[in-house]
Amino acid sequence: MITEGSTAVRLSARAARAGAESSPASRRPVKARPAARAKPSEPTEPDAPTPGLRIRQLLWVGGAIAWALVLLSLLSYSAADAPSASIAPHNNPPANWVGTLGALIAHFSYLYFGLGAWVLVALGGVLLGVTATGRRATHLPVRILGALLMAAAVAGLQALALPTSGPVSGLGGGLVGTVGVSRLMPGLNVIGTLVVLLAALWIGALVALDVWALIAAMWTGRFIVAAGRTGGRAAIAAAQAARHRRSAAALAQTRENDIDDDRPDAALPARPRRARRDEAAADEAEMLETMGGGAPAASVGAIDEDSDESDVDTMDDSAPAPGGPKVFDPEQLRAKIAKLPVRFATQTRRSATEDDLRDIQNSSDMEGYRFPGVDLLEEPEGNYSATMEVFVREQAEALERAIKEYGIEGEVVGVESGPVITLFELRLAPGTKVSQLQAIASDVARSLKAVNIRIVSNMAGRDTVGVEVPNAHKEKVRLKELMTKSEFYGSMRLPMFLGKDASGEPLIADLAAMPHLLIAGTTGSGKSVCMNTVIMSFLYTKKPNELKLVLVDPKMVELSQFKDIPHLMCPVVTEMAKAAAILEWAVTKMDERYELLAEAGCRDISSYNDLTWDEVKERLNLQTPEEEARVPRKLPYMVFVIDELADLMMTNKEVEQSIVRIAQKARAVGIHLILATQRPQANVVTGLIKSNMPARISFKVASGMDSRIVLDQKGGELLLGQGDMLYLSPRSSKLTRAQGTLVDDKEIRRVVKFMREVASPTFERQLLQLRPGAGNGPSEDEARDGLQAAQQDPLFDKAVEIVVESKRGSVSMLQRRLAIGYTRSSRLVEAMWQAGIVGDHKGTVDRDVLISQEEWQAMKAQAAADAAAAGEEAVDPDIAEKLRAAQVSVNATGSAAGGIEDEADALESEDDDGEEEDDDDAPFDVQLRQPRDRVS
Repeated sequence: MITEGSTAVRLSARAARAGAESSPASRRPVKARPAARAKPSEPTEPDAPTPGLRIRQLLWVGGAIAWALVLLSLLSYSAADAPSASIAPHNNPPANWVGTLGALIAHFSYLYFGLGAWVLVALGGVLLGVTATGRRATHLPVRILGALLMAAAVAGLQALALPTSGPVSGLGGGLVGTVGVSRLMPGLNVIGTLVVLLAALWIGALVALDVWALIAAMWTGRFIVAAGRTGGRAAIAAAQAARHRRSAAALAQTRENDIDDDRPDAALPARPRRARRDEAAADEAEMLETMGGGAPAASVGAIDEDSDESDVDTMDDSAPAPGGPKVFDPEQLRAKIAKLPVRFATQTRRSATEDDLRDIQNSSDMEGYRFPGVDLLEEPEGNYSATMEVFVREQAEALERAIKEYGIEGEVVGVESGPVITLFELRLAPGTKVSQLQAIASDVARSLKAVNIRIVSNMAGRDTVGVEVPNAHKEKVRLKELMTKSEFYGSMRLPMFLGKDASGEPLIADLAAMPHLLIAGTTGSGKSVCMNTVIMSFLYTKKPNELKLVLVDPKMVELSQFKDIPHLMCPVVTEMAKAAAILEWAVTKMDERYELLAEAGCRDISSYNDLTWDEVKERLNLQTPEEEARVPRKLPYMVFVIDELADLMMTNKEVEQSIVRIAQKARAVGIHLILATQRPQANVVTGLIKSNMPARISFKVASGMDSRIVLDQKGGELLLGQGDMLYLSPRSSKLTRAQGTLVDDKEIRRVVKFMREVASPTFERQLLQLRPGAGNGPSEDEARDGLQAAQQDPLFDKAVEIVVESKRGSVSMLQRRLAIGYTRSSRLVEAMWQAGIVGDHKGTVDRDVLISQEEWQAMKAQAAADAAAAGEEAVDPDIAEKLRAAQVSVNATGSAAGGIEDEADALESEDDDGEEEDDDDAPFDVQLRQPRDRVS
């Protein structure tokens, strides 16, 4: 049987030979006189056996005694011994060599398995022989099942060939064979039954012996033919050639070639014949050991005794090389790894309830608003760490073995298992450089059967080196688990549930403390999912009057699913020119907020929001209601999420100035940026942008240069993708390896649907009327007045719908589509320019259309609400207030103006019937739907 222990011993032997051949002593030039042979090294004192090894030795002795008793019992079986029923009276005392116990063992063995009992005895002897050499039989329960299957197949063959003969009279093959054949014969007949039994015997041999019988037979045939033709030495050479054809280049040959290339040919001595003989003998021993032959040591000794000693030997090849890898004991390594502590996140993580989440959600008052429940999210996976312990310990053993094979001394002293990767703490021997380990990283990854590994050279507060190895199976990190089973910090103002770190602990960051975030990664690496996770974190922890969002999505598919959430300040922006104008508006808003904080005597947005309304009026000296209406009671946080920074930078190079100004100054006033790109190049993520965004997340990138641009160091190119990321905290230069939170589209749809039923978004009028690139366009008041005046024309709404749908601001097109004259058509286009719907005149080229269909619907709804508030369409304040609550959401289809007018007629009819409600004139921040309570 091929075991892990035998493989490790053979690898160690080859490595030792390679070190001996490549050592300086073995390459010493040949002198004229024969050199004296070096004295063999004194045998070292063997290490004391470990307790586990001592227990295994005792178990082996007990097993050998039991096997010998069973063997003697079967050999001395007598049909006249009790409890046999074929002969009476019984022998007294029993004739069996083992006495009554032996008679019982032999009787029941033959009764159930017939001659198949000898298969079990033979396989038991093989097992004892394998374990006697210090090796371990892997997967022992499976091999036992294979042995039972072989015994049953042999019993069936005996029952098929000799149904009446056997140790037990009338039961050839025992009960197992007789019953099995009787069940197979009616359906398969003799030939079919024979095929099934032979197949069972074959499968049992594969499972029990772990060798392919066909390959073993071919090797045996080759060995016999070669031995018959040229003798034993030719057979060994043939076996050695076959082994070299199947294996890769040996480590010893590689090292020898590397050294030979740096030396002149004349300085290298010829290889001693003794070394060649020893290598051939070792290859023969390995071949015989693999085929289950005799003792390899005896064969090697026989060949060595028949050989002549070389006169030019300069060194005893049997001594280990001074610079070669250490030959280690696989049993001691396995015993040490078994005691190694493995740390899983479930052992230290606190399990909390939804009360922690509720504490953050109730941070400010907003009557009538309800947060989505965690039941809308997907359930997390079960106890993942229990299935990983066996794999982690095997990887630790393989890692330590691999580095020693490459000549680096070290041991694994700690393990931290995470959702995707496992961090092994490796303590290197004194004088070993980390660069030596980094140089063989790809070779170690191949030995561990991993895609790649990452070396963490600097682990703060520890004298160890970290080796991050991918797990065999990935764990999906769910948002629900992080929100309900994480240790919450109520001081976080904008919490983001990013995922789990390498040790499995939740990774939660505060955007307000960052204060900006840069995300980079290739397509499919998890960048868009991370942005969805950030937005979902805000929706679960912040109310619309606490947080306002601006989403920029040039792909039109990533962030558009959030178009109905009440936190939006404007519809999802898909045009980069409009996004550049929004960032310029954000700079203006930042300056306005700083002026307000300066007048109120506050340092930041938190201190301003902590003030009561009376304190605000006192500090700002507000005297009239008009002055109070111009000052906000609370300042909400503003977060600008831009999905693709590269498209924005290519559209307008001047946008870098707006980004840098916001990144430098906007933290105190609560304005934050989240920039994402899949092309982290120097002309996209410039030095000014990167220096003002200390918090960065890198998913898998294309090259080490891209990783340096994002993280200032390599590592991003070695990530696994699908959420595997490196997080750079603004408070530390240490990278954190983590697995990002997975938020499915169906989770987002459920949450957005819930929020759509609770409230609808109220857009910022200034953002709706922004005119990209129009420095001399109409002001905000002029645009609002122009829209209200233009809507007096009954064709204006229809003309705008035609222009927005066709994306062409053309006078001649309106002439044809509406069948009107040039004068009226040009007047309609001029009114659209005045309202901020189309751009400036470009001569013979069509005007640019600056808004989308959703933005047009929002502009009409806002204009109708303003008109209702001014009393132009409904003089009763109750009608005006209900009109504001009836504004349509941005995803409304068709003409919204008609819906507003119908609602106004219905409300006027209700007012005529005498239905009145008390209301005040407080401004609206968001339109609630269920329940219909107003928000101040």
